[in-house]
Amino acid sequence: MMMRRVIPFSLSSRLYNRGWTSSSLFATRNSKRPQNFNIINSRFHNSYLRGFSSSDQNDADTSTITKDEKHQPTTITNSKKIIDDLTDATARGVGQVIFLNDKKCGIIIGTALGVADPYLFGLAILGTATATITAHAAGLDKNSIKDGLLGYNGCLVGCAAAVFGAPSIIAATTATIVGAAATSFVASSLKETMGSVPQWTIAFNIVSLTSLLRTRPLLVAPSPPPSPHIDEGMIVVVESSTNVSASSSSFITDIIASPLTGISQIFVVQSALSGAIIVGGIGSYSPLLAVHAIGGSAIGTLVGAMSGAPLADLTMGLYGFNSALTSMAVGVFFVHSTPAILLSAGGAAATASLFGAMSTVFGTYGSPCLTLPFCFTMSSCYLLHQQVPGLSLASNPHSPEKNKVD
Repeated sequence: MMMRRVIPFSLSSRLYNRGWTSSSLFATRNSKRPQNFNIINSRFHNSYLRGFSSSDQNDADTSTITKDEKHQPTTITNSKKIIDDLTDATARGVGQVIFLNDKKCGIIIGTALGVADPYLFGLAILGTATATITAHAAGLDKNSIKDGLLGYNGCLVGCAAAVFGAPSIIAATTATIVGAAATSFVASSLKETMGSVPQWTIAFNIVSLTSLLRTRPLLVAPSPPPSPHIDEGMIVVVESSTNVSASSSSFITDIIASPLTGISQIFVVQSALSGAIIVGGIGSYSPLLAVHAIGGSAIGTLVGAMSGAPLADLTMGLYGFNSALTSMAVGVFFVHSTPAILLSAGGAAATASLFGAMSTVFGTYGSPCLTLPFCFTMSSCYLLHQQVPGLSLASNPHSPEKNKVD
């Protein structure tokens, strides 16, 4: 009877690595080629089941490291998705200030803000991102977060903090973070309070005016008393005809550009160039909506001029931004029709008139009235669909080109 010998484990490992696997662990002394074998060593067998050869399996720590590495790509993927979702929602939040549910439009608007005022741009993005993150952490409506509907009020809070807030960067940044976070909860509560009427920018007004009415940023510091060494009656200002001509030309240019400046003032920016870039973003989303924006701002400026508003207010676009918002809201929420066009123009005029009155009242307290005139006027316009024949709300609000009735 032939004696059989057991092949050592190290040899079995080498044979296995060469591709021989089967049922027998033994080979005869006279065999020129080893027979197929089974893996009976428990350590080697466990390594094999985990997908590693014996040469790679040294100890239990190797398996632990490999598991961590195995989960690492998933962690990276999840982190990238969170960042992408936040970036998308933030960009949409910037666009939703003027009813544009589009990431690219939000980027264009952000560019316009950066061109005019990098500091304001930074706080606007911070406010939008803070409101979005807060809404997500609080478990608020996911679709609203994704579409930027819980972020746009935060964007406006950042813009207001940059212009009307404390001169300290730390104080303005803190106000932006706290205020933007608060708008998420205010907006969620208003969703139930407003019923069928959209909440517009009411959350922004509530949060910002709560602070501005206390700090009174528009109060003018008293002018210093005249110097006793100067006889004010002897002061004569002589302005050359060249300077008068140049100032007149500049004034005409400012008046012509005031509708664009008014559009930029939606974001508390005074820049016709920024307004033009914003209009370009609106036009990429909807050409007809861009017409609503420019038309509304122009009508508001015209009404301000007819009502005797200061020329400085007109050229700064202060009579245009609320009216532009009203006209755009009509274009977004109503089906495009002749009654809707008339409502857009009439709403812009009514908004400008209300702005003149409210700015006077709020001015006595040293505060701007922000976008309250737009909120009040547009809420009334929205309810007119039940009263005016031919005026219909869109089943899925988007733009004049795409709005339809059920």
